[in-house]
Amino acid sequence: MIAQGPALLKLKNLTASPNIVSSLPGRVGKKNHTRSVFLIVLSLASFCFLNAAGDPFSFFEKAKQHYKQEIVAAGAEKTENPAIDSLLKSYSSTTDFNIAFDLSWKIGLFLLEQGKHAAAMDIYNDLRHQLESKTSRTFEEQKKFSSVLNIIGAIYEETGLWNEALELYMNSLQVCNAIGYDAGKAKVYNNIGKLYYSRNDLARAETLFSQAVAINKKLDIRAELFNNYNNIGGIYLKRNDPKKALEYTLMAMNQLNTDRDFFDLAIAYSNIGNLYQNMGNYPVALTYYQQAASLQEKKSFQSSLIRSYLSIASLNEVMNDNIKAAEYLDRSLKLAYASSNPSQEMIVLLEAARFYKKTGNPRLASDLYDSYVHLNDSLAALNGLAKIQQIQAVYDVINKEKDNKILQQKINLQQLAIQRQRIAILAVILIFLLLAFLLFNLQRNRKLERKRNRLIACQAETLHQNEKEILLQKEDTLKRELDYKNRQLTSHTLNLARNNECIAKISSELKQLLLELSPRDKERSERIKKMLSDLQQHSAGYDWEEFRLYFQEVHQSFEKNLTEAFPDLSPNDKKICALLRLGLTTKDISSITFRELRSVESARNRLRKKLGLSTEVNIQNFISQF
Repeated sequence: MIAQGPALLKLKNLTASPNIVSSLPGRVGKKNHTRSVFLIVLSLASFCFLNAAGDPFSFFEKAKQHYKQEIVAAGAEKTENPAIDSLLKSYSSTTDFNIAFDLSWKIGLFLLEQGKHAAAMDIYNDLRHQLESKTSRTFEEQKKFSSVLNIIGAIYEETGLWNEALELYMNSLQVCNAIGYDAGKAKVYNNIGKLYYSRNDLARAETLFSQAVAINKKLDIRAELFNNYNNIGGIYLKRNDPKKALEYTLMAMNQLNTDRDFFDLAIAYSNIGNLYQNMGNYPVALTYYQQAASLQEKKSFQSSLIRSYLSIASLNEVMNDNIKAAEYLDRSLKLAYASSNPSQEMIVLLEAARFYKKTGNPRLASDLYDSYVHLNDSLAALNGLAKIQQIQAVYDVINKEKDNKILQQKINLQQLAIQRQRIAILAVILIFLLLAFLLFNLQRNRKLERKRNRLIACQAETLHQNEKEILLQKEDTLKRELDYKNRQLTSHTLNLARNNECIAKISSELKQLLLELSPRDKERSERIKKMLSDLQQHSAGYDWEEFRLYFQEVHQSFEKNLTEAFPDLSPNDKKICALLRLGLTTKDISSITFRELRSVESARNRLRKKLGLSTEVNIQNFISQF
């Protein structure tokens, strides 16, 4: 969306299937003869099917092989994933399908993060075939299936196959609708929205992001809401509406846990800084940039810290502080050189070359630009070849998938005859035992389902009431703060009027004393003149600009709305309008502005004509509408 921070992440929203720990076998409860016989026969049936269909865990072996190949090819420990390594040590020879599936999923995500789309595609296609081969899928397996379709669609999108990606997204959405999997629907809506966003169909993208928001708010999935709000902010930035973009960026930041989500929090700070810079509020923008940089320094987020330093340098340059700009530019250069990231180094080199050329150091600018050109040429050649190889690898996997389907169909036909014989023997036994088992558990399951539904409905209602109360409290707090500031401003203005009246009265009396003194009494005359001069200096200290800024802090949109409605108003007219907005009388205005009452009344009459008001309309009531 905005300079820093991956606003429209292609893969971030594709969360893995259920946690491995939750899928471990639990303790067996009460035993009875019917259940024991049922489980024995079911195991026998599974054994027969697995022998007919081949190794059901070949997908897991292939995933482990891809993982090892990636570690060996990288030749560096930093590419390893400690979490995956630990799980592989514990469950390398598992016979639990859920554990094998989840570990394969995590390996696929790891390969995607390393840019190995073809290897990841191979793993996810195997997972897809495993689930498609099941004649009937459980609710959890349906959730897995929708997630697999979703992530394969994202890989297609990454390689430019947009139509194929959209087809897979729609298939995933169909599965989610069939089983009522709302969290999965929200992820698909978000990904389809990103697809439309990348094709500049912002209206459709916004609709889909909003649908995802509605679901994630209902389910209170804050991590997904951060992505959704950030994406909507990106849409408004494309529409040149920075205020609306800022609103959604702040909403995204509010979803984060400040004690845990340090990386995303720093990105949010930087995004908000960019928006304030676009709106011309440089001090606030600098504050947010510095907050982002401070957090990134503490947590050693080097890559994003480089961009924060660049943002601070750019803002200082706009604020004509070239010394600070050069300082932060040098910091970003040092980090870029140490990062071993050519793409990021190129960005910093180009920005530094531009800056030093502008600030009168052409030699250094030329050296930096030469380094940029050399690095750009090398990286362009390397990236071009790598991208071609990556796309070709993905296409090879797709073609291999088609060939595998044809081969699998032939094998299935051969195995079908064998399976039918075994099914005929087992069918009668299984049907009888299944009916007994289902009748035994049907009533209990119905009771549990009704209990769960009541609990879910109660929780949803409680959540809705809590959200409503929080919104009302926030609205009430804002109203009280605005009312307090308004009273402060009015009090300040009235105090100023009283002080000015007092000063004017004292000045008048001193002038009268001065006239009554004898011309020979020079010493007293000089003292009175000095007192008059001091009073005039004190009264002249009233700074209208300071009052205007204070007034705008309380009534932020007043001057903008007034100018839009009446663009011909002079600065003096706007000053009179601001004082009338506070409910001040003509006498108060005369005291504050040191003008005669007749002069203020004349100014009010001229203002009334410019506003097109008749004598029956109260000018203060009219101005209070803005």
